[in-house]
Amino acid sequence: MIYIEFLYLKTFVQVVNSGSYTRAAIELDYAQSSVTNHIQKLEELYGGNVLLERKGKYMKPTSSGELLFDYAKKILSLHQESHLALKEQEIKTLSIGTIETLAIYFLPELLEKFKGIYPNIHIRIIPDSEKNIIRMVKEKEIDFGLILDFPCQVTGIESLHIKKQDMMIVVPHDHVFASKTEVAIKDLENETFILTDEGCTYRAFLLERFKMENIAHNISMELSSVETIKKAVENKWGISFLPLFSVEKNVNNRSIKAIPLHDKNLNFYSQLLYRKEKSILKVFQTFINLFETSN
Repeated sequence: MIYIEFLYLKTFVQVVNSGSYTRAAIELDYAQSSVTNHIQKLEELYGGNVLLERKGKYMKPTSSGELLFDYAKKILSLHQESHLALKEQEIKTLSIGTIETLAIYFLPELLEKFKGIYPNIHIRIIPDSEKNIIRMVKEKEIDFGLILDFPCQVTGIESLHIKKQDMMIVVPHDHVFASKTEVAIKDLENETFILTDEGCTYRAFLLERFKMENIAHNISMELSSVETIKKAVENKWGISFLPLFSVEKNVNNRSIKAIPLHDKNLNFYSQLLYRKEKSILKVFQTFINLFETSN
């Protein structure tokens, strides 16, 4: 009996919010006759009080209906809250798909703050390419994705733009570019590059721009580790293309220089990806809030 009354209250609140039996039926995926029946049964349960009346094109609550509406919203809210509280207890692991550069240079400080709030939640980091991370978020294989890419627009995925990231040409300290304040794509003609692996979005961007501008270049090394790439640049085996945050701590040691790449097509953002339902739970919302305030 309690469940039936709860069901009727849910229908009643939807009718008030929608303003009609027809729209409420669509929202609840009920037949309109079921909505009408629920309201009639609810009126019987509450002593025959009329709860809704037509005013123009809309159904509006009567004085009795307005009183019940306030209580019904509280009851439904508490019901949802109880389910969320139980779900919160079930969260033991938080999984994050991320690229190597963000995992090393951006994520640790935020994870330290999160663990300070939820010390018992296990963090699982899954390194992968942006393409696979987006797929895993969409298919619910991971809770969050952390990528460096053009703004992500994928149906079913929320994208929090953390920061627009500067992209740098990284050179040995005595390279001809070292004294420049910025470098253009055309300046990179015939340079030898040490790049990240295939699947990296900013590597793909650079090579696509070379193709578009018909710029000759040489790739001498492809390395998965950014730290190894920086060491190779320091050893003068070539130059590289990396986000500023990955080289900021190195530019003052005088072994390498990082010069901004000036290109109107550059629009890379660090982004946190997640499905909308993740933001409902307190644990996940706390994680999202850390990124919102990280800039």
